[in-house]
Amino acid sequence: MAMTTLTPRRTQTREKLMDAATVLFAQKGVLAASVEEICERAEFTRGAFYSNFADKDELCLAVLNRQAARELVATQKAVATLSGDVLEANTIDGLVESALSVFLAAQPRRSEDLLAAMELRLHAIRNPALRAPLLALNDEMVDQIGTLLVTAIGRVGATLTVPVAQAIDLLHAVYAHSGGTALLHGLEPDDRSRREQLTALMRSLVSEDCKPR
Repeated sequence: MAMTTLTPRRTQTREKLMDAATVLFAQKGVLAASVEEICERAEFTRGAFYSNFADKDELCLAVLNRQAARELVATQKAVATLSGDVLEANTIDGLVESALSVFLAAQPRRSEDLLAAMELRLHAIRNPALRAPLLALNDEMVDQIGTLLVTAIGRVGATLTVPVAQAIDLLHAVYAHSGGTALLHGLEPDDRSRREQLTALMRSLVSEDCKPR
């Protein structure tokens, strides 16, 4: 559905519907979360839903696009904070910490968001109509976040030992696996243990030729 410029009221309606959908997708999965339940949780009518989204699949894409936009903004802020003070010591430890700060800024931190992202990915795998849009979104995010990640690494005169898209895929795999494993144990994902795993991986992905620029 092509969207025209949104009024503040309509924007708020869409945000509430997406918030409700995110919670229900995390709790029940995309297929089990009905439009009626999403409307009830958001306290809107079906009419309000269908005046904003053609169907649930369009809502799914809207949720994915919103999350991607938030991740990109967070990543840009993380890169902007990598000032000279942060990178005074051009050590591999400082480099890895800086690179991880950029990567982690773009990741869902709440369990609810992580579960919803997993469910949306599974839904796209099962639904051919969503595969192309999701792949296009993923490619765009890898391109933009990858550029920012390379910028952060380049500021200390280092390079990645693998293509940036591959590095991001590996980091995502570890991030999602560690979060999923924690949830299987009934625990909230532990940022400290997750960061330890990501640090070990990042060390293997970044050259140690860290020369001051």
